[in-house]
Amino acid sequence: MSTHTSAVVLGGTGYVAGELLRLIEECVRPLSLSLRLFGNMYAGELIFILIAALTLGSALSHVSTYFFGVAQFVAGFVWTVFHILIITLQAFIFMMLTIVYLSMAAEHH
Repeated sequence: MSTHTSAVVLGGTGYVAGELLRLIEECVRPLSLSLRLFGNMYAGELIFILIAALTLGSALSHVSTYFFGVAQFVAGFVWTVFHILIITLQAFIFMMLTIVYLSMAAEHH
């Protein structure tokens, strides 16, 4: 086999491997964006559950129940405002990265 023939064969294999990697890259990008957005939203909801469970085992005869009740209300309100801002920011980042990835996929080389 001559040098030119082996270069063509290896070049064809490199092209197939490159296209396979590019295909995997195109499939993994939306998946990674979706998992990141899901993870952030899920973590926020878990914090809501933890705040709601703050007074779960308290009895009404204890003074600490009323303290934790007020703390639960304040923490829930503060976390709600913070969570709305974070989710809005995450949606914006998700939208921008989706536009960038789609424009990169649609551009012709």
